Amino acid sequence: MFLIFWIVVVGFLLVAAYISPFAARIVEQKRLRFFCRREHVLILTYDDGPSLVTTPQVLDLLAKMGAKATFFLLGHRVQSTPEVIRRMRDEGHELASHSQDHLNALKVSPWRSVTDVQRGFATLVQYGVDFTFFRPPYGKLNLLTWLTAIRHGVRFGWWTVVSGDTFNPRPDPDSVVQAVERDGGGVVLMHDFDRDEDRSNYVLDLTRRLLETAHVRGWKVCTLSEASRLR
Repeated sequence: MFLIFWIVVVGFLLVAAYISPFAARIVEQKRLRFFCRREHVLILTYDDGPSLVTTPQVLDLLAKMGAKATFFLLGHRVQSTPEVIRRMRDEGHELASHSQDHLNALKVSPWRSVTDVQRGFATLVQYGVDFTFFRPPYGKLNLLTWLTAIRHGVRFGWWTVVSGDTFNPRPDPDSVVQAVERDGGGVVLMHDFDRDEDRSNYVLDLTRRLLETAHVRGWKVCTLSEASRLR
């Protein structure tokens, strides 16, 4: 009986350890969606960059339309794009961490995933990037990566709407815009790493449509950190 009791206790703790990060994510995403609807806020976020071609194109469009965005950077790409990083910072965009090598925390060992997160943080510090937010690769966390981010004092940068720019086939950009309109605003996840021209153009077109919609609707366009000060 005593052994069975401890087996049940250990099993419960293991399940709780697995579920806790996921549950925290669900709660925070619901809070984000409610906040964006209440405040009429649009937050544009871009993952997996920076790149030498697509990121400057996105920056050109944002500058033309007078908008700021939050970029979740991969450490290994930061190391090869210092001039792009400098431009992003100079133009007032928010820079955040997306790990070093984009490892899925649920598909590699816990130690590898923690190392990936820590190396991503260290790379941004090395290149003089101040950051507040971390977005886990694929949105996946295990207990150790969750605790690692908390221990470093960073916040999780979740989203409320997925652009689908990595899907095959991609959704109609109008459907993405309509999803944001139904929510009354939102945090949109896009990607700015270099791919084929069609996918890059999709991101640029969607960015433009979202900003035009925000203008028509009278929404505030801001970064995640700016939004957090409104909460």
